[in-house]
Amino acid sequence: MGSIRVGDTVPPPGAWDSHVHIVDEDRFPLHPLHPYRPKKAPLSSLQAFHRRVGIDHACLIAFSVYHTDHSSILDALSQLKGKGRAVGCIDPKTITDDELQQLHRAGVRGIRLNMRTRGDPLNKAAVLEAADRVRYLGWAIQVYIALEQMVEFAPLVPQLGLPVVIDHIGAPDEARGPGRLQPGYAEFISLLKSGQVWTKLSGTYRFPNLPDLDEYVTEILRIAPDRVVWASDWPHSGGVEANPGGDRQKVQDYRKVDDVAWIVRCKQWCRDVEGDFGERLARKIWVDNPIILWQWNDDEYVGGSKL
Repeated sequence: MGSIRVGDTVPPPGAWDSHVHIVDEDRFPLHPLHPYRPKKAPLSSLQAFHRRVGIDHACLIAFSVYHTDHSSILDALSQLKGKGRAVGCIDPKTITDDELQQLHRAGVRGIRLNMRTRGDPLNKAAVLEAADRVRYLGWAIQVYIALEQMVEFAPLVPQLGLPVVIDHIGAPDEARGPGRLQPGYAEFISLLKSGQVWTKLSGTYRFPNLPDLDEYVTEILRIAPDRVVWASDWPHSGGVEANPGGDRQKVQDYRKVDDVAWIVRCKQWCRDVEGDFGERLARKIWVDNPIILWQWNDDEYVGGSKL
């Protein structure tokens, strides 16, 4: 990394944070089968964090501890008054059209399929069923899978007919060595080249010792500058991996992450790829790309006026 330049600690004006979670058990009880119990992280804390680092817009991602209950997300979207979007979690077999329309009007623009937090296998039928249920709304399908699962997942993408978002730049496994040599990497890169998928530049603290992390990230930015959105992954949940004893009643604290250093590093990656100050690429990943992906200019949105 080079020296820190003026402005490196602040995202471009109008920046989005495309992957954050909120949880407030006092107001919104966890699902009875929550896989772990995270510490309280309400919308007010998220807003304070965003004011501190210079973020204007947020995409709220369904927290696994709430399963398909969107109460906290709907409440937060109403308070954000047009400055937010969300990705929910649905049961395609039970959710009604009226419920989907309510979510759409509130600002939900995607559904998440989490096949890592619980160690679930890749369920192709579930992916297709979920896509079929929301296709008429034009929502994104966001998937959290391991890089190695990309081998199985890639052939499904053309069948979905919707934007597909891959969490945490494909979630490579640092224990397997260089990410660019891991199973699934070639398929991931092929999908990015085709324009069929988006990915989130986020969560690299989950694999900080990946030997080729710099090269892995800059390759993605170079190949797909229009298909990457930046995210903090706030409040940095430890997940079930940080709960090895399976005690779902013990409150779990969050990981300690230097969010400003993360912004600085992403700015450096933009410079490495684009040269100069990397300003055009930075604007893409923080502003332009998320506006397109989360359909922020969508006239159907009635959750609040844009500020």
